[in-house]
Amino acid sequence: MEPKTISSHQLHHALPDVIRGTPSAAVTPPDDVTLDFTTHAGNHLILHIPRSLFDALCIRLGNAYKAGCWVAARCREVDGLSQQSIERYVNIMTCDKFGLERGSSNNPHITVSSSTAV
Repeated sequence: MEPKTISSHQLHHALPDVIRGTPSAAVTPPDDVTLDFTTHAGNHLILHIPRSLFDALCIRLGNAYKAGCWVAARCREVDGLSQQSIERYVNIMTCDKFGLERGSSNNPHITVSSSTAV
């Protein structure tokens, strides 16, 4: 049986577990997703979202673009607050989105950092 050939389009839009033609070359996604944007208030934010949480948001909201927009919109709702407050808020809203208990240490946690002082 011939190995299935994966087109470049499929490689860029799917998460293959093995790249065909390169023996034992497993493709693993990064542990987290990084969102880098500037809020309306001018704060430059860098969010690190655990891969499992981002994947769940993608499933819940339809795709990665919508998931990223949802997280960015939550940050923009409170973009005049401190970085720590933005982080708390986006995590609270994520818990609410999935019906999780707020503040549980078992929940995946989004972290917010900034390249500018907040």
